[in-house]
Amino acid sequence: MVKNNYVKRGLSDLLQENEIQNVGKEEVLDISLDLIAPNPFQPRKHFDETSLNELAESIRSNGVLQPVIIKKVHNGYLLVAGERRCKAAKIAGFSTIPAIVRDYNNEYLAELALLENIQREDLTIVEEAEAYQNAITAMNLTHLELAKKIGKSRSYISNTLGILTLPQSVIDEINVGNISMGHARALSKLKDIDRIHKIAEMIINGHLTVRDIELLVKTEKKKKEMKRKIISESLSTGLNETKKILNETLNLIKPIKVTDNRLVISFDSSEELTRFVSLLTDKEAK
Repeated sequence: MVKNNYVKRGLSDLLQENEIQNVGKEEVLDISLDLIAPNPFQPRKHFDETSLNELAESIRSNGVLQPVIIKKVHNGYLLVAGERRCKAAKIAGFSTIPAIVRDYNNEYLAELALLENIQREDLTIVEEAEAYQNAITAMNLTHLELAKKIGKSRSYISNTLGILTLPQSVIDEINVGNISMGHARALSKLKDIDRIHKIAEMIINGHLTVRDIELLVKTEKKKKEMKRKIISESLSTGLNETKKILNETLNLIKPIKVTDNRLVISFDSSEELTRFVSLLTDKEAK
C-alpha cells in the first residue's frame, strides 16, 4: 500500500486506491445488521440524535441509497465505512443493509479512520485524541511520525493526547460539550486530580476562561520552582559535601543523590545497610 499526503487527499481517494484490484461491478449484498461490528478505529463515538433520526426517516422512505463497506471477519463482518447509515437503518426498523465486502488489512482501516478524523469537524477533542492513540498503536508510530502523516505539529499531537490523562468524569463533561477543547487542553497540564475536578466544576459553571486556567497552570509551575529554590547556599553546599563523603565511605552500588534538601540513599543488599548503620553508630559512640 502506498502512503500519501493525507492533508491534500480525501477519504474517497484512499478508498479508490484500494479498489484498483476490484475492476468491474462489485456485488452488493443484503447483510444482517446484527452481523456487522463497528470499526474499532472509528474516531467518532458520539452521534447527533436529531441528524440520525432525519437520516432514519429518509431511509424509511427511500431505503439505503449507498451501500456500506464491510470486511469479512471470523464471526461476521467489520464495518469499514457507513456507521451512520447502519445506525439510522436500525432506527428505521431495518434488519439488513446493502453492503459491499472488501478485504482491507488493519493498517489500512486505521488509516481510513485517521483520514475521517482529519476531515470531520464534529469530533470531540476526546474522540480526536482516541483516534490518534489508535493510529499510533495500530501503525506503531511515534508522535512525530503521526504528526508528519496528518500535517500537524508534534506538539499538537502530544497536547491532544494529553486529554486522555484527565479523569473519566471530566472526559465525560468534555464529550457532552460542557468543557471546551481549549479548556480541556489547559486542564490536561495540571497534575493534581482534586484540583482538576474543582477547576472543571468552575469551568462548567462559567467562572473560568481558557486564559484563566493557563494563568493558573503557570502560577502553579512557578510555585513548584520556587519551592525547589528555597534552599540556602550553605545547606546546598553541605548536602553535596556530605554526599561525596558518604559515597566514598560506603561505596554503595547506587550512588547517593541530592534532591532539593534531601539526601537519597538506596541500598541493594543487607550488607550495605549494615555498613551504613555501623558508620552511624561509630560516629555516635565518639
